[in-house]
Order: sequence, then structure tokens, then C-alpha cells
Amino acid sequence: MRITSWNFLHGQPLQPGASSQQVLQSLGSDVIALQEIDYRLSRSGAGVQAEEVGQAISAATWGFAPTISGTPGEKWRKLQSDELIVITDSKDQSSYYGLAIASKIPVKYWLRLELGRSLIGMPLAIANESGKLRLLYVKDEPRVAMAAILENGYAVVNLHLSFVPLVNIYQLMKVSRWCAKLEKLYGVKVILLGDFNLPWGIPSKLTSWKRATQALSYPSWSPKISFDYILARNIQDITEIQHPQQPISDHHPITIEL
Repeated sequence: MRITSWNFLHGQPLQPGASSQQVLQSLGSDVIALQEIDYRLSRSGAGVQAEEVGQAISAATWGFAPTISGTPGEKWRKLQSDELIVITDSKDQSSYYGLAIASKIPVKYWLRLELGRSLIGMPLAIANESGKLRLLYVKDEPRVAMAAILENGYAVVNLHLSFVPLVNIYQLMKVSRWCAKLEKLYGVKVILLGDFNLPWGIPSKLTSWKRATQALSYPSWSPKISFDYILARNIQDITEIQHPQQPISDHHPITIEL
């Protein structure tokens, strides 16, 4: 089973004419967990990106966990209580932003965990359409973790933690405890992955989770640091798969094979 984590930056191309469909297919993954995914947002063509990713890899199923309604950095609102769900089809006509998992392996259960948000924002280096960085003050949005309980005895937990120091560590600890509960409740081996917004291997240093990937992932055109990790525990025979530079997103995809 090949598993990929990628901060997708809503599929923003760094080169004219770059095809996200071709890039996704080239990864050869059975399960792809994506952060920064759009659901019917105009900036990405008003499509359902999770469904498009699923189609690109011929997935058996896909799930999308909205974190906000609207576009981050522009106009958005917090979700209502009935929106705290995992969407698994394209019937909903709302506009969201969040996380997604597409899987060739059937999913028994979809779950989500609310992680809250920081009350303050921070200046961040954001990539523009040409891939260059510019400094902007960004308000933090609500964060969530989503889990796909697979039929093969594994669970994939996808997250995108806050960029605000200490807040992201609090969220990491909350997710780690949740994963331990999933292991016992469903009898699965958990793969924890995503954009942790924590450099220098901090997630594995603060928890019992071990790094399964060492690749630097940011910025994608010349990686100098890793905010993106795939973590595991009690799982043997994990191989990290290296990918060439991709023309999509300011983050580089990371992959393992079990």
C-alpha cells in the first residue's frame, strides 16, 4: 500500500499549463491525503477537488472534511454544527475549504476531530502564482483532523495544524490521544500524516510517533525544511518513496510504501 501526504495549495500550478491530474497519477498512490483542498470555490474552478483527485487515481472512495465555509485569506465563516461532517459525494452545493482523503482501498468509516484555532494570526510567507514568496498577515482558521478507517486493518489520519506556535503543539497532543483511541476501538494500525506546521522533526520528538519520512518539503521548488510528515508506530517495513519536483503547490508531496 502506497500512501501520500500533500499540502495541495488548492492545486495551484507553479508552471503554466501544469496538470494536477497528471501529477496525481504519477505518484502511484493507493491512498492520498491532501490538505488545503477546495470544495466548489471559484478560485479553483468551482469544482469538487476531492472528487477530482479520486477520479485521477481511480479511487474506490473519497472523503472531504470542511474546516471553514468560504476562502481562507479572503471571506470565510466558521462552520455550523450540522456542517461538522465528512462529505463523501458531490451533492452538497456549499463552498468549503478543508482536508481530503482519496483511497483505492474501501473505507469502512469516516471520522473527524475538531481541533479549534488560535485567536491570533501571524505574518506568513505565502507563495504567489509564480511560486515566489511574499509576507502576509494571516488569521488562523479552525483546524480539524480526519480519519479513514480502511478495510485492510489500517487507519489514515490526516491533519493540518495551526501555524501558531504552541497552539499547534496542543493540537498535536489532542490528535495523538485520538489516534490511540482509534487503535483500540477499531483494532487498526494508524498512519498519522499531514502538514504539522512544525519543523525539525518536532512531532516525533514530542510524541510516541516515529518519522516514516525524512524528505524536506517546503518550499517545493527548493525544499529547505519539512512541515509535512508521515508518522507511524508499531508498523514494520516502511519504505519512503522519493518524488521529483512537481509543478503544483508550494509543498512537495511525501510518500511511503508498506
